Parts: sequence; structure tokens; C-alpha cells
Amino acid sequence: MTLHTRAATDEIYDLFNQPLKSVDDEEEESESEDDDGDMTDGDYTSGGESTGTGRLATSEAGDDETSDVKSVSEWSEFTARKHIPKVGNDDQEEEDEEDTRASRFTEGDDEDEEFEAIHVQVPTDFGEHDELATPVSPELPATAKTMFVPIPPEDYVAPMRPYRDPSQVSQNRLPFMTPIAEKTESSLGGLTVREEKDYFNSKTPCKTNGSKKPPVRPSGDDFGSSPFREIINDSKPSDKISQPMLGKNLKTNKTSAIVAKVQASGGPLAKEIAPKGPIIKDSQCNPVDEEIRETIFAKMQPPLTTYEGFFDHKEEIQSRSAEIRKFAKAASKMSKNASDKTATNLSMPPILRFPGTEKKYMVKRELGAGAFAPVYLIENMAEEEDDDKENAVMGKGAFDHFNRKSLEALKMEDPPTAWEFYITRQAKRRLGVSRAAESIINVYEMHLYKDECYLIEEYRDQGTLLDIINVSRADSKSPGGVMDELLAVFFSIELFRTIEALHSKGILHGDLKADNCLVRFDPISDEDVWSTRYRKDGSGGWNKKGVSLIDFGRGIDMRVFKPDVQFIADWKTGPQDCAEMRELRPWTYQIDYHGLAGIIHSMLFGKYIDTIVERSGPGELGVSGGGLRKWKLKEGLKRYWQTEIWGKVFDLLLNPTANVEAEEGTKMPIVKGMKAVREEMETWLEGNSEKGVGLQAGLRKLEWAVGQKRK
Repeated sequence: MTLHTRAATDEIYDLFNQPLKSVDDEEEESESEDDDGDMTDGDYTSGGESTGTGRLATSEAGDDETSDVKSVSEWSEFTARKHIPKVGNDDQEEEDEEDTRASRFTEGDDEDEEFEAIHVQVPTDFGEHDELATPVSPELPATAKTMFVPIPPEDYVAPMRPYRDPSQVSQNRLPFMTPIAEKTESSLGGLTVREEKDYFNSKTPCKTNGSKKPPVRPSGDDFGSSPFREIINDSKPSDKISQPMLGKNLKTNKTSAIVAKVQASGGPLAKEIAPKGPIIKDSQCNPVDEEIRETIFAKMQPPLTTYEGFFDHKEEIQSRSAEIRKFAKAASKMSKNASDKTATNLSMPPILRFPGTEKKYMVKRELGAGAFAPVYLIENMAEEEDDDKENAVMGKGAFDHFNRKSLEALKMEDPPTAWEFYITRQAKRRLGVSRAAESIINVYEMHLYKDECYLIEEYRDQGTLLDIINVSRADSKSPGGVMDELLAVFFSIELFRTIEALHSKGILHGDLKADNCLVRFDPISDEDVWSTRYRKDGSGGWNKKGVSLIDFGRGIDMRVFKPDVQFIADWKTGPQDCAEMRELRPWTYQIDYHGLAGIIHSMLFGKYIDTIVERSGPGELGVSGGGLRKWKLKEGLKRYWQTEIWGKVFDLLLNPTANVEAEEGTKMPIVKGMKAVREEMETWLEGNSEKGVGLQAGLRKLEWAVGQKRK
């Protein structure tokens, strides 16, 4: 498009607005055009056809040009803003249109006497500071000014010329653009109307969720209407459709209410609220990594702070471990030199008081000298009335049935962590009221400080399975210096039942060994009679005898990981670890199965387990391309043992991946396989528990021997 200066544009308009000339005038004009050298030849765009109507044109040289040459025609300065008032009805618009068409004929030569006109002075010059305001609304008419109004004859019929007729287009040279409401027509037509749309099923959930109001479709009359219709016809705007009310998400509200109620009431005693989906979404990871555990604590629901007995003092420093260690060391030296009169008297034992509880504990001696988690014997010095008061404050819950004794155990772990408290509580809660739950140690309180942690748990003074193994080895009457097979079968059944139940609930112990299994010889009341024959259902007092697992510091909660997760061990391994760890292969439940096999091996052979590969059959290829290997014990089983039962036990525990055919999804854990082997051992023990010395007599003998060792 060619841009012209304002002067050039005015001249072009004057060409189209000049009156009809006579033949003589046309000849004179043609002669003058030949002599005129100022006219520019070439293409041009009329002002009426230009899209830049109403703007100052710029010359091709880029400079704005102005001209003092005024138009010959009076109509060149015509503007609708100054001379035509806006009206609000269609009839008036038609009259104005007729007047405008008629006004074109007022500019004529003197020979045209068909029209009579009233000449009114029209101001054509405007001040420099006259403001040309664009009307902001069609409803606000511009101020009418004096103008020239032609009066056509009565028999005059206005010619109907095409819209692009130059004589009409020239009248469109307005100094402003026609005000248009902010609407946009689309090729999709009715899809852009203001009514609520659902043609493409593109709903906005936040505005339609919960609303039962049906969607409103536009009517057929207004489906393709133009948005300029309101301005042209001054029609009534369409009614606005109110937005639907937001619906309430009842599911979310219920969940939030339950969580809030659990947290307000002390939390974990109520129904467990598991988080949706796994917290740790890695396919492979180290489950004992501190960062992994911190992530679990941060995202678990309900949070650990709601657990009964958990006291968070992470912003405080306790600094009592040095004092406790010093006292325990002096107490151990005093017990060894009890007959030495020169022994130094002990200082006052440390007294521990913790915020949030009225109990106080006195440290008595050291029970276990672990490198990173020493265990001390403490005495609960709370009065009975204080216990009643505390129970009244805590209310009833799953752990209020604890009959806490005066002597309890205190475990201090470095670095401080609440993981063992969490795993132990999860195990007790998921197992509920069952025989397996009785085989898990009770934890009462956890006081977590910035530099130390204090885990207060149940104290059992009957020793561990390792102590019983050593007692059997020292007994000269014991055949071969090992535990009697009846006792080995009994404790194996108790361990199988406990591990089987834990794995079915997604809990791994992670550190199964003989010294992490306390012997549980609970007293039998006078009303009950301890049957000499073993009963697998626990009746006859047999549910009071068994084991109690401790030290869940390396426990794993499988529910916070992906179902197909694979663990990796980044620590130094040994014979006590499963074959997958030793060979740097992924593992999960194998860690507990190998640990359980090691405990049973110690009871039967009196030493730690050692395994070898039995075969690597050709054609037995795994996914990775390596041959499948079968592990077995290095030592052979005694001929007088129940070799068939023990063969199934060790084959199942040392090769769990080869025994998943009967399991759900043909994958671990092998709970069905463990249950089948356990029931076979129970059946055999019921029929042979009274043979020889008998199982009951053997347990009484162990209980007496452990008691003598403590003295």
C-alpha cells in the first residue's frame, strides 16, 4: 500500500468531490494537467479505500508532511464526530443516512438549479488545542454543532450507489476509528458466545465440580450472531449466566477430619491412616540411608509426633550420655571387685527426667555395651498415683494395657534417631492382638534430642537365644554339645510364626540373629495348668513361652516403597549376610530369611552358618543371563535328626526365589511356604513333645540355668 502525505490525500479527495464540469472546463483541465509537473505518477490508494483512514500519512522518505492547501470542496472537512449527533434508534439512523447522501449534491455548479439549500455558516477552522475525544460509549452522543443541511426537492430520489463508490467512500475520512466493544468473532462461530459451553467436553473442574446444574446451551437464534449487533442495532445485551456454585469435596474433607481427629487425640492409637502411594519411589535404594528415613518421616501420615509416648525435643541438647557411661563403667568395675575393700565408692546414680512426663528414671547398670547403641537397666521411680494420673490424661488406647514394671531398659543410639521406635510401633499395631505380636518387644517412650535419644522399652531378664545356645554347649549332658532337637524345633516354630506375620504386614526386621531374640518365659497363673504336651494353638499355657524380637534399628517398612523395589547394600558384608548382599545383587526379604536360617543353624550345630553352592544347572538361566544357583549348608545334617523337616527349612530359607510358585503373584514374601513348613513342624512337635526328657522339662531346665547365670 502506498502512503501519501496529507496534502496529497486532500488533493485526491478533492478530485473525487469536484462538481460536474462542462465540456469546456474538461478541456481546460486536461491541458492544465499536461503542464503540471508536480503530480506524481504511479499507483495510489484512495483515502476511502485505505485501511489507514484517519491517521497522518507518512511520505516514502519517512518525514511527516503537512500542507496549507485547503480543499476546494466544503465537504473535505466533514467529520461525523463534529456534525452528526448519535441517536439511539434505527429510524433516526436511516434519516441521517438519507441526509448524508443528499448532501453530496449541494456542491454543484451554478447551472444546477434543481436543489434549494439553506446556507448555514459552518466553522472549518479549529483551534490548535481543540481536543478530538473518542466516544467511549455508543450511549453518549457527541455534542451537536451547527452544520449545513441540504433540503432536496420533494420529487428527489436519492441514487443508490455501491458502497465502494468514491463519492461515498470520501465521506468516511474520519479522524477516529469507530468504537467497537471488546469482542472477537471466531471461525468457530457459536463456540465464542458468552453462554457456558460444553461442545468439546473441555470442562473446568474447579467450576463445575459438585454442581448439579445442567450445562446451558445457546439457542438456535443467537448461535451465529455477530458481536457487533449490540452496537449497530442497540439491542439488549444477552443475559449473563451466573457461574455454578463450587461443590464440596466430601472425600477430602472426611480424610482431613479423620487426620485432624487422630492428631488431636494422640494419634497412633486410632485407626492407621496410610499415605496414598509409596513415599519412596526409587526402584533401587539403600533402605537404611538416613536421607531415605528422613523423607519417610517428613511424608508419613499420621506424623510421628502424634504417636503415643513420642516426645520431640530436637531443638534442645541433653548431654547426659557421658555421665551415664562413666557411671555404668564404675558400676561394672565395682561388681567385679566386690570383695576388694579398697574399691572406690560409687557416686550417686544419674536420675533422668524428661519434659512431657512426670516419670523419672534412675540408671542402675549397663546391660549391653554396643558400640553405637548401649543399653542400660533403669528403674522407673514413678509413684502409683502418678501412673494413675498419667493414664487418665492419656486415655484409653492400644498401648494402655502395658503393665509397666519398675525395671525397664534404656537404649541410647548414636546418632540419635527415632527409627526403631517407629518400626516397633508399626509392627505391634499391624499385628494387633495375636500370638505373633507377643513376640515383639514393647516400647514405651521415645525422647528425641538434638544430640541424644532415649528409647525406653520392656526389660526381660531371661537372656537371649545366644545365651541358651551357650548354656547348651557348656552342658556335659547335652548330646554333642548342642541344643536338644525338641527345643530347636520349638524355638524355630516361634521364629517362623513371628517372621511370617511380620512379612505379611510389610515389616522386615533387617538384623535377625540369636542375640536379638530374647527368651520369653512368662509366668503361668495358678488358674492355668501348663500342659506337658505341646499345643500348637497356644492353649495349655504354651502361649506364655516363646521369644521376643528386639533391636529393630535396621527394620524396613515395605509399605513406603514401591512394590517392585530392590534394595542394595553399600556396607561391608560377611557370612552372616545373605548371598545377594555378598554378591552385590539386589535383595528384599532375603535378609530376614538368611538371618532366620543362621539362628536355626546355631541352635542345631552350635556355630555360625556357612553355605555353599549345590549346583548351577545348564539351561537354568535367569533374566540377567546368569545361571540359577541353589544354596545349601556346608555341614551335613545328623542322621537321627528330622532331616526331611530340616531339609525343607533350609532349602526354603536359603533359596526363597526358587520357592515362590505358590505365593501370591509368584513373588516374595514366601509366607505360604513358611506357613506350610511351620505347620509340619508343629504337627511333629505335638506328637513327640513328651518323648525322652520332654519339651516342658527342657524349657524348665533352660529357665533355671539362665536364672543361675544372672546371679
